[in-house]
Amino acid sequence: MAPIRVGIIGLSSSKHTGHAGTWAASTHLPALQNLPEYEVVALANSTVESAKKSIAAHNLPATTKAYGTPEDIANDPDVDLVVVSVQVQKHYQLAKPALLAKKKVFVEWPLAVTIDEVEELAQLAKDINLKTAVGSQSRAAPAVQKLKEIVSSGQLGRIISSTVVASLGNIPTEVWPEELSYYLEASSGGNEYTIAFGHFFDAFTHVLGDLTDMQAILKTQYKATQLVGPDGQPLNKEFRKTAPDHIFVQGITEGGAVASIAFRKPKSPVDDTDFRWIITGTQGEASIVGNGWWQMMDKEMNLQVKIGTEPTQTIDFDSYRAPAAEKVSPMAANVASLYDAFAKGDTTRYASFESAAKTHRFLESIKKAAIIQ
Repeated sequence: MAPIRVGIIGLSSSKHTGHAGTWAASTHLPALQNLPEYEVVALANSTVESAKKSIAAHNLPATTKAYGTPEDIANDPDVDLVVVSVQVQKHYQLAKPALLAKKKVFVEWPLAVTIDEVEELAQLAKDINLKTAVGSQSRAAPAVQKLKEIVSSGQLGRIISSTVVASLGNIPTEVWPEELSYYLEASSGGNEYTIAFGHFFDAFTHVLGDLTDMQAILKTQYKATQLVGPDGQPLNKEFRKTAPDHIFVQGITEGGAVASIAFRKPKSPVDDTDFRWIITGTQGEASIVGNGWWQMMDKEMNLQVKIGTEPTQTIDFDSYRAPAAEKVSPMAANVASLYDAFAKGDTTRYASFESAAKTHRFLESIKKAAIIQ
């Protein structure tokens, strides 16, 4: 079978992680290059010259096409799949031309800034019956796949509760890069609530189902941050932070379990654990514990199950990992697994625009139900 021909929007020429525009270079490109089902044939950046610079920087074939607009790459007949990996503020304007050109589309999470933009993109993809994906890659994480199987199998009995205690301590409070200042804004669509919490919540509902009767508190405890330039030097101005850094949500799952999700922001977690997710059933419990960014964790996760009074078992989930995930860096592993699932049409391991829109709706519902301070 011929490979899926990919055009990437947003592949930076820089190979240094942690700066704007490098996510595609750090994750999408290596994932695609290690999967025989794909071939990168085109890039689009803000200018043709920028795209050519990226092609050279990453030693892509001389035949790789360079474009300066989303319309040009979308209308290339040799591109089957358009990947949008830029700041969320540009997702809508860059993804829509690809949908109108009736191309497969992969957009990073979050899908768009506003719920109206999300709904429009999802509906457009549905109307044309297009194959789409959103970068909520923790659905493809081997431990999450295995946890979903355990819950669905009935091993734990009827699920009666779920408790999540998470730390956002790996995201600094005192200083922040000016080029990423949107992350500090509640209205930007790309902040700790939509990204850090949103990634986890997408996996939470993927495993346990919809959440109803929600109550929430969203509070900004760290209200000002010192911005720094690309060289790390202070810019002598404080940035007023409005995005919440403490997120507490309670509700009831569609199966009747009571659920509590608490995201806090310590300097460093007292138990040296960033995520602890416990699912309790009438017959037993399961837990996932791990450190790092939720959506990037793979081998960093520890999955355990205890049935009745039997000894606690550490569950192996290596067989759920896509082979390509073993060939890339840890931060790209789940992205590689997502692309593997997309190529195979395995929708149990990735989110479409339609299913991602459902997560966006939940995030909006939480905000409406929340006490916001």
